[in-house]
Amino acid sequence: MYSDYHVHSNFSFDSKEEPEQIILTAIRLGMDQIVFTDHQDFNWPVTGEYPVLNVSEYTHTLLTLKEKYSRQIQVLIGIELGLMKGLVPQYKNLLQSFSFDFVIGSCHIVDGFDPYYSDFWKNKKDHDAFLLYFETLLEALKEFHQIDALGHLDYIVRYSPNRDLHYSVSDYSYMIDEILALIIAHDIKLEINTGSLSQGLSFPNPHEDIIRRYCSLGGKYVTVGSDAHTASRIGYGFEQAEKLIHKYHLKRYEIK
Repeated sequence: MYSDYHVHSNFSFDSKEEPEQIILTAIRLGMDQIVFTDHQDFNWPVTGEYPVLNVSEYTHTLLTLKEKYSRQIQVLIGIELGLMKGLVPQYKNLLQSFSFDFVIGSCHIVDGFDPYYSDFWKNKKDHDAFLLYFETLLEALKEFHQIDALGHLDYIVRYSPNRDLHYSVSDYSYMIDEILALIIAHDIKLEINTGSLSQGLSFPNPHEDIIRRYCSLGGKYVTVGSDAHTASRIGYGFEQAEKLIHKYHLKRYEIK
């Protein structure tokens, strides 16, 4: 079983899972490492939700658990940054506050909303929404790229009311190529995120066509993450990720 490089605990606003339960599940699954990547999203637009991480409490808790289970598994302390244009000072201050083992950069907010919410899709066609997502991500990456991995590229497709019915990677190839070229130039790994599989899609994020293009452009390293928000989802769909890694002769990045 691959180690899981993208999991969320109750330090994320959208999870209720105890960190210790995540660690115990990873041990049971035979993982060598488990990487906590709880959310830090600045300027979150949804009233009543506060995805601002208490870094001090988060790191103290995980360092304690890291020591407790050190003979059974390597517990790594990461973070998932919600990428948006105009937030470079906040990102830099956060990353200076603690030496995180792993930093994922992901695009969650598009046009002032997370596509997870149905309100985002009102009066939007899939093609326009998908294009706007890729444009938003590219703008943010051009401004800030001090991350280790690019999280769940094409994440927006998970939440379209039509799912992937109107999704073709070729429609956005010029934008996707620019994103991939940028992360390759800055030694950012491409994440294969299996969270979409647990939500009924037939492909991980990103789509296999994007993974193929990543290889064509010279990309070599990927990380594998379930995006689990409950312990029961850790490692979900990793068999499919493993097949893609072997098919395209990719290398799975591991923290030493």
